[in-house]
Amino acid sequence: MVEGTRHFWSMDDLTFSDHKGAKVVVPAGFLSDGLSIPKVFQSIFSKSPHYIWAGIVHDFGYRKDFPHDMTRKEVDLLFLFYMKMYGVGWFTRHTIYRAVRLGAMRNWKARNAVYHK
Repeated sequence: MVEGTRHFWSMDDLTFSDHKGAKVVVPAGFLSDGLSIPKVFQSIFSKSPHYIWAGIVHDFGYRKDFPHDMTRKEVDLLFLFYMKMYGVGWFTRHTIYRAVRLGAMRNWKARNAVYHK
């Protein structure tokens, strides 16, 4: 955690390698909030450890230096896949996935700007 907020900084590389044979390595030192949840939904969806790992790989996928040639939809599907892998229930993961599809376009467009999450 950083300065009392729920941000996560990776001390080591984090390797995700179960999705369609792709190996995604989140580099050591990457800073993520784990999962952005609008305040209105925080009483329903907390920053559960089940979501955080999927959120970290998703945050990395939205960076312009992400080393894989993926569309926004592919990165969002990667997020959905890892939520399932980490045991997030069907309703919760699909609700969060739909929210990301509806609300994260601005973040995707900002990926060509300096990354500040």
